Amino acid sequence: MTRNRWLLLGSAALAVLLVLAIALAVPTLRDHGLRYGDGTPTGGGTQIPDSDSLFLPGYDDSPADFELSDPADATGDPITASLSLEDDAVRIGGTTGLSFDARELASPLWNSEDSNLTITLSQLDRPALRFGGNGVDRQMWWTSSEEPAPGWAEATVTPEDLGRVAAVAEEVDALVTIDLDLGHDDPARAADMAAHAQDAFGARLLAVAIGNEPNGFFHENQPQLTVRDDTWGPGTYQDSLQEYSTELEQAVPGIPVAGPGAYDAPWWRAFAESEIPNQRALSMHWYPLWDCTGPASSIANPTVEDLTSPALRERAREIVEMGRDVAREHDLPLWMEETGPTSCPGTNVTSRTHAQALWTVDYVLTLAESGVERTAFHSTLQACQGGAPMSPICARGTLEEPGQIVEGRTSYLALMLLGDLPNGRVLTPATSGTGDVKVHGVVAEGGELALVIVDMRDPSDDAVEAVPVQISAPEGAGEVAQDGWDLTAGSRLDGESLDATESSLAVPAPIDAVQTDTHLARAHPLAVMSEPGTVTHLHLDVAASGPSPSDGG
Repeated sequence: MTRNRWLLLGSAALAVLLVLAIALAVPTLRDHGLRYGDGTPTGGGTQIPDSDSLFLPGYDDSPADFELSDPADATGDPITASLSLEDDAVRIGGTTGLSFDARELASPLWNSEDSNLTITLSQLDRPALRFGGNGVDRQMWWTSSEEPAPGWAEATVTPEDLGRVAAVAEEVDALVTIDLDLGHDDPARAADMAAHAQDAFGARLLAVAIGNEPNGFFHENQPQLTVRDDTWGPGTYQDSLQEYSTELEQAVPGIPVAGPGAYDAPWWRAFAESEIPNQRALSMHWYPLWDCTGPASSIANPTVEDLTSPALRERAREIVEMGRDVAREHDLPLWMEETGPTSCPGTNVTSRTHAQALWTVDYVLTLAESGVERTAFHSTLQACQGGAPMSPICARGTLEEPGQIVEGRTSYLALMLLGDLPNGRVLTPATSGTGDVKVHGVVAEGGELALVIVDMRDPSDDAVEAVPVQISAPEGAGEVAQDGWDLTAGSRLDGESLDATESSLAVPAPIDAVQTDTHLARAHPLAVMSEPGTVTHLHLDVAASGPSPSDGG
């Protein structure tokens, strides 16, 4: 059962019917005895093994009806939002997920009876999975013939490892991309890995990439990452692409290739213009808070203030649209194959915060609105304490012995909320005000509509109050809902403050609205309240008829 089915709730009666149907036909999470947050068994009584448990602090899988406050009670001018469906709107659904270092292909957690990794990943909607990172070109050793690993290798990856990861990908319905080692300049070995990856993943292998961040192979500011000399540049990178592509075509004819996985425009063009066959996508990497020791005037410091600033959203649009333009020049889709809040090393004040969860939702939808078709947040299976400050997921053990049991953090809940959105096309939004409150939207093929209100204001500030938000019917989507939409379900990502280390999220539940007007149509906006420090997800079904007189229509 996918979590998206909760969004089909159109009324309390339908919710009851759906729950009964699921109870009779499909094993539910409760039937499996899964545990949430504090480890309490959901079914009660029997102690459930950790490997069959979900550790998702702040997550509620059986909430009461979703409540909306009456916007008429608010003071001050409402924020207004309009949405439009553009011809080139990006489709989402099964397009957001996690990026791991390629060394983690050898992790024992994949397809292990002693791990809860698979059931944890299954809480996302067909997650994108990507394997690359700095390790692929520096510390990962691939062998299909049991050769001894060289001294530089920190992890050995084999066909058996790929098979275990592929089993998880099949179970959670994921599409996968894998980077090949370019750092050690061994095209034949990389092609051998690609061939085995194709055998293991089949149609789930979306593409391979030749190297990770080739623009960092020689950089004066990062000598610890050096794998080439000062002659390395976009031109020599293109030469390497040709050599690797030749080997790939011999070993796995027609295998799709994405690249360059870089944050510099010259390298985007180098990949796109390399003329290697079977180019699948142009891939970017970007971490918005990169100015680790920047001045206060910078908008890219690793602080909660910068992470939740509307200026960071606009900067994301600028950077991504540069990559989108290059991709469109060459008729390629654009992927954000590795990203996260900050590239600064270690823990900082943005780590594991509610602010990171709010930013994650807003960022993914902003990327999609700007043309990104696939997004993966860099993650690790290292320990939660000391080993994974920014990762949405982490292991519950110690730094020395992380173990095989994982949990989701605040940003993992954000990814779960994004997974609740319907499969469809993102709408182009315009929201009034300062940008602290932003409205996003998705329209499904069947006409259902999801509205997402991200409120970046600090809920711990007593001077900040809830504001009314007035949302107009999406332009260009009227033909799929000629009589408009009715608000039927909702959920909310919440936290006590922006710097809180936990967030809360519930499964979408039927609406229990104080106001009676829950209809959205042309010339009939929907008015709702936005609370500081929340993401409000509203699901609207296509209306059978227009609003009744009592609805104000």
